[in-house]
Amino acid sequence: MQKSIMSMHQLQGGFAQNKSWDAQYRLLIQLGKKLPCMDESDKNLRNEVQGCASAAWLKVHLEGDRYQITMHSDTRIVRGLMMILLVIYQNKNARQILAVNINDIFTELGLLNHLSPSRANGLFAIVKRITQLGIDENDE
Repeated sequence: MQKSIMSMHQLQGGFAQNKSWDAQYRLLIQLGKKLPCMDESDKNLRNEVQGCASAAWLKVHLEGDRYQITMHSDTRIVRGLMMILLVIYQNKNARQILAVNINDIFTELGLLNHLSPSRANGLFAIVKRITQLGIDENDE
């Protein structure tokens, strides 16, 4: 079972300490460097995220009742955003995934104020794929 690389509390603290967009941008780049590697074989059409301006891949699989997520993008900023999503969703069950209020988290972190519309759309495309898996699992 994969453990989160950082806690939600640590993530929130990092953004609270870095209030300017320049500081938050640097923080996103640093977070992207911590994103676990994705196998090259998983960077395929099946795992490709539609709606992202950058090339992005998402693979989700169940271990027991917990979702394990791997992601990758060809851009540093998107990898940082993916790391945030990993902190939020990694190792959660379907009910926990569906209980996440992602808009509140993004508002608290101040992310959406500075992302381009295409970047925000890509971020929400990844969230939609993760939550859709939770909904599908919850229906069984």
